[in-house]
Amino acid sequence: MTDEILVIGAGPAGLAAARTAAAYGAKVSLLDDNRQVGGQYYRHPASEVLRSVRGDLFDEAERGADLLATTSDPNVAHLPGAVFYGFAEEGIAAFVHDDRLRRMTPGATIVATGATERPVPFPGWTLPGVMGAGAVQNLLKGQRTLPGRRILVTGNGPLTLLAAANLVRCGAEVVEVLEAARNRPPLAMLPRLLLEPEMLARGIAYRAILMKHRVPFRSRHVIVEATGSGRVEAATVAPVAEDGTPDLSRARALSVDTVVAGFGLIPASEVTRSIGCVHVHDPGKGGWIPVRTEDLETSRPGIFAAGECAGAAGVEKALLEGELAGLAAAMRVGAASGPLAEIHRDRLRRRLRRLMAFRVAIEAIYRPPGSLLSLARDDTVVCRCEEVTLGEARRWTRSGVTEANSLKAITRMSMGRCQGRNCLPTVARLIAAETGIDVAEVPLPRPRPPLKPVGVGALIGKD
Repeated sequence: MTDEILVIGAGPAGLAAARTAAAYGAKVSLLDDNRQVGGQYYRHPASEVLRSVRGDLFDEAERGADLLATTSDPNVAHLPGAVFYGFAEEGIAAFVHDDRLRRMTPGATIVATGATERPVPFPGWTLPGVMGAGAVQNLLKGQRTLPGRRILVTGNGPLTLLAAANLVRCGAEVVEVLEAARNRPPLAMLPRLLLEPEMLARGIAYRAILMKHRVPFRSRHVIVEATGSGRVEAATVAPVAEDGTPDLSRARALSVDTVVAGFGLIPASEVTRSIGCVHVHDPGKGGWIPVRTEDLETSRPGIFAAGECAGAAGVEKALLEGELAGLAAAMRVGAASGPLAEIHRDRLRRRLRRLMAFRVAIEAIYRPPGSLLSLARDDTVVCRCEEVTLGEARRWTRSGVTEANSLKAITRMSMGRCQGRNCLPTVARLIAAETGIDVAEVPLPRPRPPLKPVGVGALIGKD
């Protein structure tokens, strides 16, 4: 099986890439492990009956109908439920679809695998009733269902504010909203904020919703612990001290049945890491991201990375990068060329530079205090798949195990079903804290295929 361009991921960036490349005449194979296109942002209601419930709030799928229609383009072969396996040999991409291992040799590959929620362990974070801000967004969009009745929203970043505003608009009682950062723009950043007035107005509108419903918003505050018998019944919160740790002398208890903890997103860089692309650590973009050229090509020739997997910065950035990557890939395989394609490329580059200048200001506003690792105690589970506590991991690092690969081999952290998505960021922060080095200097283990579970029969040929 051969195609000109392979796109991995059918969220905003992947769809924009596929649509753009197809518009220039390139043949595109669009892989996605979900059955429905759109990713998390364009999530569809679970049924047609739910589509009309609060459709005034969650109309992203309707507004993005043209983009979602990319799969009907004759130049796009959409493969839903396809799990990318890896590059089996040089230039040969392998993936599992319909319980069969398939291969293709693309002329260019665009990785658009999105992002996952940043895991920040704290006492009680494994209790039923503790959810991520992104998970709550999916619940509201897909099921039109509230996660609870009395809700504490805590975390760091714009997604937390968005989730709180949507919960309030859907009728939930949001007890408080806690933001770990100071949440005040430095004066030097004000001109950058004005570069994107619509996005700035949107953020102000979310704060206005909380004010209208008299929801307390507290900056420089964090959750200390969630407690309850079998599920969340209360939460302890505290302000952040000058050293970046919770000030327990001023802790308060809140009666809640749900804790929404959203500490931002981390790029889903497993694909680009697994195929050997060079990465750098950028805390403002969520962590490890692939090094890219101006046309979003990685250190591996012919491999492009677009959207949140190359730096978590919102759907606007994902759409722009997807379009640019699709154009660049089409130019690479010879489907796009000439002055019009170059004008298109230059316009996208300028627009992207402007947007990223705005994002620098957002990163400054939401810069977290100190290390979020301070929220966990020694008995806090940090690897949920293998049930490894912080204390156990810390004992090994203090005995001289200061490499993520070695800690993985000893404790089995990151060997579970999530393949480290819920613990590797914590492992890196722990090693950095114990050794005194910057977290950027802690190399993560290279992911091995399959990156997500697949049936053994697909790999060995069940026929």
